Amino acid sequence: MMRSISSVALRLGLCVTSLAIFIVDTLTSLNMAVAVLYVLVVMIAMGSFSAYGVVLVGFTCAGLTLAAFLISHGDELFSSALARCLFSLVAIGITAWLASKSKKTSDRLQEQLRLLAQTHDAIIVCTMDSSIRSWNVGAETLYGWKADEVIGRNCWELLQSQSVVSLDDIKNELLLKGSWEGELIESTRDGKRVTILTRWSLYRDRQGRPRAILASNNDITDARIAEEALHRSQVELAHISRITTVGELMASIAHEINQPLTAITTNAEAARRWLGRSVPDLDEARGAIERAAGDARRASEVIRRIRGLTRKGEPRYERVDIETVVSETLTLLEREIQRHQVKVFCRFGVQLSPVWGDQIQLQQVLINLIINGIQAITLRENSSRDLHLSVIESNGQSIVEVRDSGVGIDTQNLTRLFEAFFTTKEHGMGIGLSICRSIIEAHGGRIWADGRVGEGAVLSFCLPILVQEPSE
Repeated sequence: MMRSISSVALRLGLCVTSLAIFIVDTLTSLNMAVAVLYVLVVMIAMGSFSAYGVVLVGFTCAGLTLAAFLISHGDELFSSALARCLFSLVAIGITAWLASKSKKTSDRLQEQLRLLAQTHDAIIVCTMDSSIRSWNVGAETLYGWKADEVIGRNCWELLQSQSVVSLDDIKNELLLKGSWEGELIESTRDGKRVTILTRWSLYRDRQGRPRAILASNNDITDARIAEEALHRSQVELAHISRITTVGELMASIAHEINQPLTAITTNAEAARRWLGRSVPDLDEARGAIERAAGDARRASEVIRRIRGLTRKGEPRYERVDIETVVSETLTLLEREIQRHQVKVFCRFGVQLSPVWGDQIQLQQVLINLIINGIQAITLRENSSRDLHLSVIESNGQSIVEVRDSGVGIDTQNLTRLFEAFFTTKEHGMGIGLSICRSIIEAHGGRIWADGRVGEGAVLSFCLPILVQEPSE
């Protein structure tokens, strides 16, 4: 309402000013270009009229200038007054053209500023010392403070911003690259802590000096909570899958444990007999006891691997030797491999680098891939029962490949093979390979499949090799 009244008052003032200039120009005989004062009218009109309106005001002023000249000097057209009239018309025309052009630019910028102010993103402009200079509606909605309450305050202190990167490091990168993107933990007016995805852009003046920082902030708190819930669900599902796998391999596990236990009993009985002689044979007894101890360690190692597979909890990331993971997995599946009469061929690269990951989860992936290969082999009759495992390095990646001589994969199913609940097995649940993909992607790697029907299948995954251990 106040803006409307101000606009009406301004336009009324322009009319009065124009009329006063016209009267002075018409009724006085001053030897000066009085009509040049219309330039002021055109300039003032920029505050109330559109670009088109400014042009109309310019034409009106030009018309008044011509009218005043004809009324005052109609009987002496070719005089010094004509020169003053032409000078005034040129000045009014140039001013009107420049004013309309400036008004168009100003209107366009104002429209962009209004759109920027109304965006849902929180847009904050700060000086280089973090003093707030601009605070849009999105920032008001997100943080709870009105613009007039925060202008001039230190943004970093007001929002109690926290980042894994220090503010000095952020500004150094901003000065170097002109932009920075990351996550911040900040406080709203009511004390709520929110997770913010922020993008900073540096503004420099014509001399290249840094003048201001424009920050575009988005609240991703709910997204992070959802991601954490999804992560917990994936960990739980992976644990259930491992328990299921252990259940399926129970016969093999029982055999693996029974073998050393039987050997322990045999060696213990032998040691007792050697010691029970009239002249105890201590060397033979010592050898039997040592063999029993070795078998006990073997049984303990099997149990350790089983306990690891059934472990529940968050992944424990550490240096992992992929060759060791493959070897331990094959040992765990040895009985299953023998039962299906599968020949396993292994090929390892020279001096393989470690990776950074959870050994149990990576072992779970290999168990799934190897068991899938064994099952595919058993479905194909009259074929070689070969399973090839290889680990090589290429382009900073450790690549693990499981190749079987089974029934193969329909090319139409290759892209869907790792989708949740998709399965080609009659009684399959379709979660094993989906879990494998989640595990590998969480390790920063990639998993894929290749093969054709009747030609076997190749399931591979790659992981980045460990160059330097991540900092805690």
